[in-house]
Amino acid sequence: MISVLFHRNRSGFRGFKVSGHSGYADRGNDIVCASVSALTIHTAEILVSDLDVEAHVEQDEEGYLSVELMHTSALSEMMIKALIRSLQSIEEEYSDYLKVEVKE
Repeated sequence: MISVLFHRNRSGFRGFKVSGHSGYADRGNDIVCASVSALTIHTAEILVSDLDVEAHVEQDEEGYLSVELMHTSALSEMMIKALIRSLQSIEEEYSDYLKVEVKE
């Protein structure tokens, strides 16, 4: 199962971590994994490259991605909320393969 954990405090979303494998299908044919990867990596790229949000990003080839924001903004909040909504819509259809959590 893929786990996506979002961290939030009083000032807003501080980042997210993605880990695990969905197990939906074989590598290269796993639509759950591909969808989650595309959405989370795209969001991280926009935050860092396009919005110039200072962030610590870690990623490996085993499906782990960690994005820790050094500060929040209205645009970073909007991007992360959009990511959460997108992932939750995937989770509704594929709940055996994806878990999305928001922690305070």
